[in-house]
Amino acid sequence: MPYEPCRYAQRWPELFEQLDDEQKQRVSDALANNRLENWEPDREDVSNLVDRELGRIDTAEYIRRTLSKVTSD
Repeated sequence: MPYEPCRYAQRWPELFEQLDDEQKQRVSDALANNRLENWEPDREDVSNLVDRELGRIDTAEYIRRTLSKVTSD
């Protein structure tokens, strides 16, 4: 099945253009799954997830960034 851009890929296409279709689908799926938990990601959240998918940051750094954002709100 070909990748269909999610709402976040439509909102911030520059974040998704560096991903291949499989990576785009994984990021989109992760965002959709978390939205089911009433999480509305912002651009920074999506960017962090893309960085994790591209290997720019590891899982520990992704979690650190996420927790830091949650605890600073």
